Amino acid sequence: MDERILGTLEGMLSDASMAVRVAASAAMDRLRAKRQAPAYLEKLKNGALEDRVRIVFAAEEIGGREGLSMLLAALSDSEAEVRGAAIRALESTPTPQVLKALVAQLPKENGVVLGNLLEALGKSYRKELAPIVETYLDHRDYEVRGKAIVAYARVAESDRWERILRHAQAESETIRAAVARALGEWSGEG
Repeated sequence: MDERILGTLEGMLSDASMAVRVAASAAMDRLRAKRQAPAYLEKLKNGALEDRVRIVFAAEEIGGREGLSMLLAALSDSEAEVRGAAIRALESTPTPQVLKALVAQLPKENGVVLGNLLEALGKSYRKELAPIVETYLDHRDYEVRGKAIVAYARVAESDRWERILRHAQAESETIRAAVARALGEWSGEG
């Protein structure tokens, strides 16, 4: 079946329609990349930092089970840059499996990567994440706290808006700006 699919796609590369040719080319690239998934996973374990980051971006393009398995594996990378890129890629796939992996990653992270995690959880708009995100509303790192405030506005019930308002007069302009963004995004759904 694989050869038949590739043969069909190769034939589509000479279609009269540019849109068909572009789609066929992209599909062939994706299929070739999927074939390379085991090699990518190995390189994700042993490759140079730059290669591991490139694999994260490739995994996002590959998509499907293969891409998702690479992105989830990248969450355990020793380098924050690789983990952060994986989190950014995973935020567009807020499945229960992905959200569970992101929540499990929270206590292991700090700084920018922790902020990225909170942002990704907020983008899921899943109300059940509110208590988890809420624990970061008073985080000592202003950047993390700011990301938590915006994420909380996206996942919290409408009667919890006061938890955000109490930060409106914060000393840090980062926090005050986050409050303004959060209030502008407040879902207000109860």
